[in-house]
Amino acid sequence: MGARAVRVRARGRAARRYARRVSAPRCPLRALALAALLASGCAPEAPPSVLLVVADALRADALSCYGGPARTPRICELAERGVLFEQAWAGGPWTAPSAVALFTGSHASAFADDPPAAPARVFHVGDEHETLAEALAARGYAVAADVDNFLAHRANALQGLTPLDPRSQGAGGAAAALPPPARDDDRVQRMYASVDFLLSAPAPFFAVRWIFDPHAPYEPPARWLEALAPAAASLPRPLSFYASLGHENAAARLRRHAKAMAEPERALLRALYHAEVESVDERVGWLLDALGRRGLRERTLVVLTADHGEAFGEHGVWLHGKALYEELLRVPLLVAGPGVAAGRRVAQPVSLADVAPSLRELLGLPPGDEQGASFAALLRPGPGAPAGAERAAYAGSPNGTAHGVDALRVGALKLIAHADGRAELYDLGADSGETRDLAAERPQDVARLRARLEALRAENEGRRRARLAARASGDRERVREETRRELEALGYVEGGADAAAAARRAEPAPEEAR
Repeated sequence: MGARAVRVRARGRAARRYARRVSAPRCPLRALALAALLASGCAPEAPPSVLLVVADALRADALSCYGGPARTPRICELAERGVLFEQAWAGGPWTAPSAVALFTGSHASAFADDPPAAPARVFHVGDEHETLAEALAARGYAVAADVDNFLAHRANALQGLTPLDPRSQGAGGAAAALPPPARDDDRVQRMYASVDFLLSAPAPFFAVRWIFDPHAPYEPPARWLEALAPAAASLPRPLSFYASLGHENAAARLRRHAKAMAEPERALLRALYHAEVESVDERVGWLLDALGRRGLRERTLVVLTADHGEAFGEHGVWLHGKALYEELLRVPLLVAGPGVAAGRRVAQPVSLADVAPSLRELLGLPPGDEQGASFAALLRPGPGAPAGAERAAYAGSPNGTAHGVDALRVGALKLIAHADGRAELYDLGADSGETRDLAAERPQDVARLRARLEALRAENEGRRRARLAARASGDRERVREETRRELEALGYVEGGADAAAAARRAEPAPEEAR
């Protein structure tokens, strides 16, 4: 729709092509010829597909299955069929660090650029890191993404995923499966590509659908907007004003107006947000229905989460990106599908960095170079995970920076550590709204969590430096090979060792390369 925030298609780097792999048959006749195997009646069992759905700026406590006011039956159907994590953290309070954590299984500060190339390019995932998508593609999965938020692409977090065609007209079945599009609303058409993929892609597949809503502006589809008109009738401005906040210079404009609003106006903003959440629920339902149409509902792992939450004046914060309080970090995380317990709620803290390691374990892939801790044991039917080390969750990188402020949660205790040495400590079990800072009362807990946080910071920095070194080495080799080919093509040198030596001589001196 013309007035809405611009959606920039995420275009990962050039898609890698992989031959599809046939799974080894789980059958005692494994060593016999294929004809004998088929005659025996033992058919190869295909691995499950994966559908990952990300809703932008969706705080957990908006959903009905998290006790929120938005009616979200399709999302919460996943809670009935699978596992709901009550205390899941984003990788940070804005998109880039969370996208990096989600797709790499590691903390974003381990991928910080040096120096940052731009505010929107603080982090960068390079070729030296194998993402979950690349690991699955190497196993024969069809991998594709339909991502509305350009920041995930800017960080190259979508490395290995093939972008779906934004010009899709629903020819693969989506146009017939979805409701007619509204004249001034592109949300139905924006689902065509991903629904077409789910209806036609060869299984197994790894599909990512990143929905930009309920990100500001809080402008739900017409039928939700019309339902809110009576509530706006007594307010000083028309409903269209509140729904359009966030279009131009979104953060500054909405924050400026919201801080001066009376409570009835703020309540309308929250109602508009919750209406957008309900519209997201409808779109999630379209994806789930596409799986059902193909009979893949029981053969697909579905993961639903968000990149961060959204603040509505709590702790003096509006929108997102500027703080590490729960309204910004706590996100929904639901997993349903084959091998997953039904109707389970998990209270232990987890984070988006844990998702990739967990999927690797569930799908039988070897562990990757990831910092996240698999929660696969919490998903499997049975008694759940055995008693062991207390789970922790980490988040950082507010204010569009890679360093400065980060947070660590261990059990119910949460530490927010600031760059100037200040610390905030909250007991989320007794104070979920973070209204009482316990740092002065419990210095031993502050010291214990700070020591653990410092160790994690050191690990992040070590990984960051190792990646930058590997990237620089890889860049030199790539430039050297390109130079060799260019010199050879121009006829200046013969191929082989002579060309390689000439390419090395053509490199700039170290002082020239700075």
